[in-house]
Amino acid sequence: MYDEIIRLYEEAESKGFNVGEAIYTQSFFFADHGLLIDEDCQDRITEYKFCKQFNCPPYPSLKETPPNIIDDFLIIEEEVNNCMAKKQREKSNA
Repeated sequence: MYDEIIRLYEEAESKGFNVGEAIYTQSFFFADHGLLIDEDCQDRITEYKFCKQFNCPPYPSLKETPPNIIDDFLIIEEEVNNCMAKKQREKSNA
């Protein structure tokens, strides 16, 4: 399954598609989303939403925040922004 995700990532990136959207859309053909977006992923998304909603950092300082959490939050933020932009485009095209 992960080999297919990597292949989709590389294909989407080389063709200039939104990587997150491409992987998500195509993954329904070969993956169980209960396994793909596991409890750890859901917990990280919840943590991101909490921090965003209440304007509080996950750790006392940026220096104390583990790099993987920063990376995860940046990916989540990018995907949220992409979803919002897509909704806006669909709304203006309707």
